[in-house]
Amino acid sequence: MSPFVLFCIFILGHSLKVSYNTQCSCSKFGSDTSCLEQTNCIWRTEGCQSRECTEYYDKEKCNRVASCSWNVSKCEKFTKCANYYMNDSYDCYKIGDQNLNLFCEPSDEPNMCQDYEVQLCGDVEEDCTGFQSQWSLCYWNNNSCNVVDIRYCDKLFDEDLCIIFGEGLGCQWKDNKCTVISCSDYTSESTCVLQRQNFIEDDPLLCKWSEIKCEEAPDISHLDFSNCLVNSFYNYIWDSINKQCVSCLIYVPPSTDPVQP
Repeated sequence: MSPFVLFCIFILGHSLKVSYNTQCSCSKFGSDTSCLEQTNCIWRTEGCQSRECTEYYDKEKCNRVASCSWNVSKCEKFTKCANYYMNDSYDCYKIGDQNLNLFCEPSDEPNMCQDYEVQLCGDVEEDCTGFQSQWSLCYWNNNSCNVVDIRYCDKLFDEDLCIIFGEGLGCQWKDNKCTVISCSDYTSESTCVLQRQNFIEDDPLLCKWSEIKCEEAPDISHLDFSNCLVNSFYNYIWDSINKQCVSCLIYVPPSTDPVQP
């Protein structure tokens, strides 16, 4: 096991955290096949590189990229809401730049978009709808309008909220409250992969199947060539030369340059 991995284990104790910030970049994929298997990567003469917005040809894939938005028939880097024409006005809600916290909504002019206007939660049930901000939901409960921060399981105070907004966070309704799903809550090997925690502020924890139960993983020794990348939250990649799962932070793909005589 590499010194880097041992260092991580020492720091983290009995659980191994992974992060959005340390996921494999496109440059880590050394072949056109492995490169093109990654949604956000494209193979060029120079090797595997990140796709530009204009290199997405599917509307849904385009809109899932934080800074890209679909405009009529092509994908482009998001500029401003007023520059976009939509055949379906509802699609205005799907565009923007998540990195800059910019979002759009339909305008009064047919098929055109405008900047999303934050709505204050009303004090009567009819006006207690929508989002006050990106994560603050207006929700009527116990004869009052509540502002719910949907990023946190423990803020989703009833079962409906927990199911509707908590699924992507890794929340569960258990013992009459919404809580984070722990590794030990997974009852099958196929689901024993990742404890999500809060997807904005907290790094996920890796889970591993140990004979008959799911538990927090202390390292990545349980991962092999078939699941190293995906099951490590794209933080580790299979090193086919050394036959081991290694951190993307230290992995150097084999050179594809032709062997000189």
